[in-house]
Amino acid sequence: MKWFKRQPASTGDAEPPIQLVFYSYPKLLFTWPLIVVGYLMYPFADWQWGNPIMAWIWIVLLIATIATMGLDLPRNAAAFWVVVVVAILFIGFWLKDVKQFNVFGDIYNFFRRLAPGYSGGLGLSVSILLTIPYIVMWIWSRINDQWRFTHNEFEHRAFGKVDWAAARGAKTVRTSYPDILEAIFCLAGDLVIYDARARSVIRRIPNVPLLPLKKRRIDQLLEMTRVTTAAIAEEEESESETLGDTAATDDDDPGTI
Repeated sequence: MKWFKRQPASTGDAEPPIQLVFYSYPKLLFTWPLIVVGYLMYPFADWQWGNPIMAWIWIVLLIATIATMGLDLPRNAAAFWVVVVVAILFIGFWLKDVKQFNVFGDIYNFFRRLAPGYSGGLGLSVSILLTIPYIVMWIWSRINDQWRFTHNEFEHRAFGKVDWAAARGAKTVRTSYPDILEAIFCLAGDLVIYDARARSVIRRIPNVPLLPLKKRRIDQLLEMTRVTTAAIAEEEESESETLGDTAATDDDDPGTI
């Protein structure tokens, strides 16, 4: 992320930044905890007392990584599953106290008998093999998925060219967190650009890490351009003219018989 600032004015007051450059990444971004833990635990893999603990740490991170990459768990769904888990715990404790049926104890004993062990070689191998595509993903995103926001323009750069751009106008930029796990792993979410009335989505930018920090800086940029009712009306008129020109072009096309 680059954060450029104008030179201070003659009065000595620093002016707001003039642009924010950030990047959008694929879902592979969220494998970083599994990669890091493989490197960190390798020197301690032979410690017998800590081996079961390391095994469960690696298993939990593996499951969380797969769930993050394969599922979208929005806030409401996450709240629902929390309620379900709490209800299951309540039922389990009730069965233990009233019916003397220790379901959680049986589950714990089952996994304890499995006695999963952590292999430092396995963990390190997975980390190394994931590091290679992770570095490629990181470089590719910086080449092909660069976003540049200024106080008067939004643009997307791909391999040295601008393949999408829009004037700031009266547009609205909001944040969206479609997956609570992505937010936990990287504070990641989507940046959504709306039209003048904040009704239609113009562009959605997925998987932006550290999104709350970037949104705060984007707000500082957009505050440099004041949006008035006249600006909204002008942008809506421009959008209507664009749609009209498109419709006229379609009508003039004789088509084929």
